[in-house]
Amino acid sequence: MTFNSIEFKYRTFLAQQGKLFTQERATILHFVLSRKDHFSTDELLFYMQKKGIDVSRATLYRNLKSLVDAQILVEVDFGHGHTHYECIAVRKPHDHLICHSCKTVIEVQSKSLQKVIQAMTNSQNFHLDHYQLQIYGLCKKCAEKENKISKVATNPRQKKL
Repeated sequence: MTFNSIEFKYRTFLAQQGKLFTQERATILHFVLSRKDHFSTDELLFYMQKKGIDVSRATLYRNLKSLVDAQILVEVDFGHGHTHYECIAVRKPHDHLICHSCKTVIEVQSKSLQKVIQAMTNSQNFHLDHYQLQIYGLCKKCAEKENKISKVATNPRQKKL
């Protein structure tokens, strides 16, 4: 989707809610769409303040909620204790591998998985808006580290790390 089509979608959503598309909402939308990563409310707030935009945390929370309700953003929980957001209107479908040890988030794209999900939803005559798949485990680095630790624990003659 283009910026103009996303703005139109948001304007339409707000009008249906009896709300106006204000300059403040336009600015927040612009900053949200400029992000190419996952972001928290505080990260977006800091980014906007760094660019000289004065917006309150409460206003940002309300507008992010509105963007989620308009299906422009999606909330993502990586187990970090706070919500992250990502723009589903402009990003390609992807899934997340989340290391529960170091909290690294790895984005992966799988056309074969997307085909399976599409076939599954088609077989049920289900209209898919979007989906989220988050797989938790250990990244390669943490798995190797844990493997070394478990080897030391089972072999007391080895040096501890």
